[in-house]
Amino acid sequence: QRLSQEGAAVEDILARLVPSEMEGIQERAIALESLDKRLAGLTRQLAKLDETVEETEQNCQRTGNAKEALAAFAEAGVDSLHRAGREARAWESAASAARTVLREPLDELVRATRDIDLPPVDGERTDSRSEDSRDGRKLDLDGKRCRIVERLETAAREATEWSADILGVSGRMKERETALRVEVERALAARGYDAGTLKEIQALTRKASMFPHYEALLAEKRGERIAAENAFERALAERRALVEEQRLAFGRVAEEVKREFDGRIRVRRSEEADARPLEGFLKGLRQKGVTRWWNDLAPARRPSPATLVAGLDGGALADVGMSRAVAETFRESVTRSKRRELAALRCPDRYILELRMDDGSYRLLNDLSGGQRVSVLLSLLLETEDDRPLVIDQPEDELDNRFLSETVLPALKKLRGRRQVVLATHNANLVVNGDADMVIQLDATARRGRVVCAGAIEDPEVRDAIVRTVDGGEEAFRLRRRKYGF
Repeated sequence: QRLSQEGAAVEDILARLVPSEMEGIQERAIALESLDKRLAGLTRQLAKLDETVEETEQNCQRTGNAKEALAAFAEAGVDSLHRAGREARAWESAASAARTVLREPLDELVRATRDIDLPPVDGERTDSRSEDSRDGRKLDLDGKRCRIVERLETAAREATEWSADILGVSGRMKERETALRVEVERALAARGYDAGTLKEIQALTRKASMFPHYEALLAEKRGERIAAENAFERALAERRALVEEQRLAFGRVAEEVKREFDGRIRVRRSEEADARPLEGFLKGLRQKGVTRWWNDLAPARRPSPATLVAGLDGGALADVGMSRAVAETFRESVTRSKRRELAALRCPDRYILELRMDDGSYRLLNDLSGGQRVSVLLSLLLETEDDRPLVIDQPEDELDNRFLSETVLPALKKLRGRRQVVLATHNANLVVNGDADMVIQLDATARRGRVVCAGAIEDPEVRDAIVRTVDGGEEAFRLRRRKYGF
């Protein structure tokens, strides 16, 4: 019953039915799982590359714009404006220094010299040898002070004129800078730039210097993305080819099953029927309309990932039952990265077992009774080339004696020497007609079990144990014989 609900388990049984197909089917199954993981990895790698390329494109755009702005500034005469600005600031600094450093000290010196209080000198004359004479000249302190003041005043006037000249040059330089700025701003406006961008010249220069780096990085990342996209498409193509090869192989197995069981058991393929991967993806979009659309679809009408990708690319989502609003929501939700994730999904095929009924019609395995399901799967299990030990616990609980005699026993005999089968049973037909190599009688209490006897059926002790345990004893055996008229 568990096997009947596990598609992969049924496929595992089918794969072992035909020895010539078994190894190839198993190898392709492993390869398909490997490709699924590889595609998932490439999807994540491409998502990161998309982000890196987008970020680098933005950086290229910013630094390229800065480079273009600098070129426009150069054509508009910004370099001349900057030189004029530097000269104007230099002359302004010189004028300020001239005002604060040169003139004020001279004015203070004139005032200080005038304010010196010279005490009177007596009228006595001194000769050239006296202490109060210098180089033989008579002292004339007041006259000398007057001459000093006069010279200082002259120097102060000249310093004032000099400072005014410097200030004049500074003013003309500033006027020149202003005129150049007006011309540059007019030229920039003609090129589509705001005059305010002149203040960003240093930042633009730094950005423009990074343009070659981002340009090279963008080329590198685009190349990596192209290589990853090509690897992604190759993996998709390889997986499609493997899926087709696997379907052909299972088709041959289905034909063998049909022949081996004379049409009583039939295998039918339901392509991409395991929709759990796609369902997880769609619900992961967290869009109520999309989820409701999926839930309302009958299982047989649910599209495959490839069908959804084709509908998305071709604008034909209405073909899968989406309304216009749901289709629009779906398109907005499936980004470039999500589209690749959708394309990388694989919904495995499922192989459905059917049993032919007495009226010639076929019934699905899941629609059969418990005993019928067990009979179908047990028939297949006994026919497989699987060499692992097979343990069967009391098959008579689910199967009638006719099926046991006509199907199970012949299959068990075919397994002799090829596969170990351990069968626990209370059915005499299986014990006696199963041609067992070893018959073991068990007994048990509430706490432990024990082997009563063991050996071939030819062993008298074993034979007697069979008669007592599964045939009800000699008297019951003779009674049935008389009833049947044998």
